[in-house]
Amino acid sequence: MTTSYPYRLQAAHSLDADTLRILLRPHGHGGMPIQAGQFFSLALPNGAARSYSLACQPRGDGWLEAHIRLRRGGRASEWLRTEAKPGQTLTVSGPYGDCVWQPESSSIQRVLMLATGTGIAPLKAMLEYAAALGCRTPITLYWGGARPQDLYLADHFACLALRWPTFRFVPVLSEAPAGWLSRQGWVQQAAAADHPDLRAARVYACGAPAMVEQARELLVSQCGLPEDRFHADAFAPAQTAAPSSQDLSLRWRAASGDWQQLPAASGSRLVDALAAAGLVLPVCGGQAACGACRVEIDAAWSACLPAPERQEKRLLAVLDHHRPAHRLACQIRLHPGLNGLTLFQ
Repeated sequence: MTTSYPYRLQAAHSLDADTLRILLRPHGHGGMPIQAGQFFSLALPNGAARSYSLACQPRGDGWLEAHIRLRRGGRASEWLRTEAKPGQTLTVSGPYGDCVWQPESSSIQRVLMLATGTGIAPLKAMLEYAAALGCRTPITLYWGGARPQDLYLADHFACLALRWPTFRFVPVLSEAPAGWLSRQGWVQQAAAADHPDLRAARVYACGAPAMVEQARELLVSQCGLPEDRFHADAFAPAQTAAPSSQDLSLRWRAASGDWQQLPAASGSRLVDALAAAGLVLPVCGGQAACGACRVEIDAAWSACLPAPERQEKRLLAVLDHHRPAHRLACQIRLHPGLNGLTLFQ
């Protein structure tokens, strides 16, 4: 079950022209129990809710740090850009995600980390946590962007590599300027070229969904990486509004026992109809990474749904109070055969 916490906005400052760093401190509690690599949902006063990764190792004082890419015209971005002030109380829910730092093992000879954009934030948190644990396994971080200014923490990681003998930082640019001395292209290709044999490795990937999926395919199929050692969270943009043409009707029973009819559209996802009715909070952008949209499907309808894929099954198995009829609404695509689908909270 999702838990919400009040936090105070302590500070906000720019890391580059488009990236904001915010610090949140607990208000009246000891802080959310979050791990390095997980993320949380931040609800803003204007009604926008967005998901952000923890960008520092978990702190004893419960403070949270996030790196936010500001998008021109975005509801959350514009509020943060023009209205955010230190001292404001915001609601944080979570934590979400299972792409967390794994304990060292004698079977793991190296760790690779792949990031694009602000996908660097959870990897930064994991690196800080691993360093605090005294990790001795060699770690290589590949961080990709289009231009040098996209790698807003490049100096930070370059300095970290000087202090940490088993850590290596490889910046990768897809639009490298003349004179660029590091790698060019895509992070997944750079990692595969440097490490053709990943049978004894572990990989963490965070960033654009296309990079994450291409990295999974490339490193598993061509480099021999065991699939269960590929840990990833993809960063998806905020969900779009539900289609205006709604040709389906769903039945929802709340915990109180009351029934509600929900309009829905063929071709949309089940989570879109539930979110439009305010029944669930879509947190991870449909990446099967948070569990916030878990619902129970009436047994009579189970045969009408495709079986859950690996990522959905893995997440459902670790959620509290798991039951066989549970599904993630973000993974169910609606069609006319699901008209009348019955759900339970």
